[in-house]
This record gives sequence, structure tokens and C-alpha cells, in this order.
Amino acid sequence: MKLLTTPVLALCVAIFTLPVSAQDINLLPEGQTLITLSVTERVSVEQDTLIATLRIERQNRNAQTLQREINAAMEEALNESESVTSVKVSTGYYSVYQTNTAPQGGRPDQVWQGSQSITLEGKDAQSLLELAGEIQGMGFVMNNLSYTLSTERADEVRDGLMESAISRARANAERAAAAMGKTEVDIATLDIDAALGYSQPVMMARGMAMDSMEKASPVAEAGESEVSLTVRIQAVAK
Repeated sequence: MKLLTTPVLALCVAIFTLPVSAQDINLLPEGQTLITLSVTERVSVEQDTLIATLRIERQNRNAQTLQREINAAMEEALNESESVTSVKVSTGYYSVYQTNTAPQGGRPDQVWQGSQSITLEGKDAQSLLELAGEIQGMGFVMNNLSYTLSTERADEVRDGLMESAISRARANAERAAAAMGKTEVDIATLDIDAALGYSQPVMMARGMAMDSMEKASPVAEAGESEVSLTVRIQAVAK
């Protein structure tokens, strides 16, 4: 069962002095003070996009036969993917090379080896995992299965953090001004720095009988990504 995590908001406030030229300070009228501070807000967001990368590997003494086998397998996988409209499909690196399979010191035994990957990406995890299972049944092996946070979701979260961060920055500037006996605060400069971090995605294997292993779909559980936004301001207290 998929576990949903409620986003938790954490606020980190730091007040410090950034490099300010003596000329900037000297330009301030007498009785005015330059305040520089930073406010960072962070929120953990459940990852909403699943990405699976599978690859087909073949070995043959004839290079043309090898490539035909890889091409046929990839064509079958792409045809299977066409009906799953919620999953974005793309092909990846295609490699064919010659290698010696003979034991060390033995007579050379040259064969051709090749592989090609296919990547599935989508927000409909169930459909994607079922499709991945079908492709695994064609002889593909799973190369990577992980969750990530989509750009549009990250941008949506940042927009909310920006409004809150600016509001907190102004409140802290007013608090600092009040501590110095000042009654008015004007924001002179504002700088916004957004960042995105990731927690470790969770991937699980489902227990099953060996005779049903080939037909089983892979299983994945979404992790969380941390979205943060920092606002830096310079304010004039008077």
C-alpha cells in the first residue's frame, strides 16, 4: 500500500551581514541603518514522477544477427508501449562491440555483444510498472527504477514558499529595526535563490513464487524531495 506523507514546513531564519561597500553605507542619510538578512524556507514534498530504465542485452558471433535481435526486441517493446498513453517512452544508448569470451590464457573466442536501453517516465505509477513488467517479460532487464519530483510540481511549491519567505524577511527586518529604535523599514534590494534536493527513493521487490516471477511487475514506493527557497534582502531602517 502506498504511504502518503503530509508535507512538513520548516523555517530557518538567519540574520547576518553581507559584504557591503563603505560607499553604500556612506550614501545613507544620517540616522538611517542598512539591514541585511536572509530567510530560508524548506518543505518536503512527495515525489510524483516515476522513471524506469530497462535494457536489452544480446550476444552473437555474427554482428548483423546480433543487431537484428536487438532491433526486434526494441521494436516489440515500443509497440507494447504505444497503448499506454500516460507513459512517456524514449530509447537510450545503443552499443555493439566485440569481446573475447575465452578464459585467460585460452584460445581467443571472439563474439559480438550489444545492448540498448529504453526509458519509461510518467505520473501514473501503476500503468508504468505494469508496462515495465511486460517489457521485462520480453527479456529486458531493469537498469534503474526511481521516483523524482516533476519540474512543474517543484515550481508550484516554490511559488508558495516565495510569498511566505518575503513576508518573513520583511517581518524580521522590522523586528531588527525596532530593536534599534527605528520605526520605518524600506526594502532596498531582494534576491531569491531556489534549490531542490532529494531524499533516497524507496524501491521494493514483491515476494512471489518462482514460477510467476517472469510475469510480475516491479514495485516502487515514492520518496520525498526537499524544496527550499532563500530570500536575501537589504532594507533601510529609519
